[in-house]
Amino acid sequence: MERFRPSERMLGVSMPPIAAVMSSMARMREQGRTVYGMAQAVPWFSPPQRALECVFGMRDDPRMHRYSPDPGYPEVRMAVADDFSRRRSLELDPFSELHLTCGASQAFLSALLTATSPGDAVAVVEPYYFDHLFAIRFSGLRPVSIPMEVWDGRWMTPVDELERIMPDVAALVLVNPGNPTGAVMDDASMRRITSAAVQSGTFIIIDETYERFSFTGDRWHPWLEDRPPGVLTIGSFSKSLGMPGWRIGYLFGESGMLEQAIKVQDSVVICPPTPGQLLLEAALHEEEWIEEMSAGVRMRRDMCRDALTGGDGDLGWMEADGAFFTLASYPGGMPSDRAAMMLLEKFGIASIPGSAFGQAGEGHLRISYGCLEDGEIAPAMELLGSVRFPRMD
Repeated sequence: MERFRPSERMLGVSMPPIAAVMSSMARMREQGRTVYGMAQAVPWFSPPQRALECVFGMRDDPRMHRYSPDPGYPEVRMAVADDFSRRRSLELDPFSELHLTCGASQAFLSALLTATSPGDAVAVVEPYYFDHLFAIRFSGLRPVSIPMEVWDGRWMTPVDELERIMPDVAALVLVNPGNPTGAVMDDASMRRITSAAVQSGTFIIIDETYERFSFTGDRWHPWLEDRPPGVLTIGSFSKSLGMPGWRIGYLFGESGMLEQAIKVQDSVVICPPTPGQLLLEAALHEEEWIEEMSAGVRMRRDMCRDALTGGDGDLGWMEADGAFFTLASYPGGMPSDRAAMMLLEKFGIASIPGSAFGQAGEGHLRISYGCLEDGEIAPAMELLGSVRFPRMD
């Protein structure tokens, strides 16, 4: 029976502690305790009501219960391409350069398998998004982790080091705005990295899941100019449209690359969920509502910053210019998994240990302020500003 054991590939990957945190949070709530969920990145809002009513009114439409074309319905891809053109000046052919996907995670797998061969090295910027590392290891690839730099309370992209290692890796993964850091890459850095990648023949996979929550004005994308074929971009509508359970994301890039990427999609999920596509098409028209939700994320970010810089607690604000997070520091030397459990059990605040995102995240906690309901913001921030950690010997 010893022959029948999981593969070394799977045994070599450890699940992040998010499941343990969420389980403990649920148990505490069952016991009647107040818990502020600032762990998993789930927006506090649901999709716009008019879009939901539109889709619910289509429940007898036969399309709701059938497969769509593998890359998604043409009319929905056209709606996404129109949104990118109007809002970002990105011009995409919706029929050959854009796929709708089952969330950003599936889009990442499609991009990764299309851009690499078994045994290739893939660079990630640490603290990294742990699901990306899982996919890299599952795919028989070698992760190369490049730690971010910290300057004046900010997580900074290590551009010099990325340029140096570019010839040694097949692909580079960039998350912008960052998860877990909330850092936004400045336009000059993105241009330098793109130039280096083109020169070395290295693919760039850009995860822009939080692109609607970027608050610095830095929004340059490589496809605004030369449209390099080695750039593959993934994203999701889970956060911006409040629809994580509907599982809709996207992948865009050069048509020849996407022609190969669709093979992954067909074998893994066949097509993106049809109801989610129909909701997406309707929700993209609610631009005023989308902007209001984005403003709500920014307001929560500002309140979190005020709480951690103005309180007398130990959590140290690390500047977040986008996304839903700060990867906040704390003193005392306690391992971050223990610090997260202490924060949950003593203060009723659920967070994610920084170590889940690599060694560079140790000594930090990811605080997801974008999850809080309106009535939770003030009490949660008051608690955050008062947290103190014991010093370890």
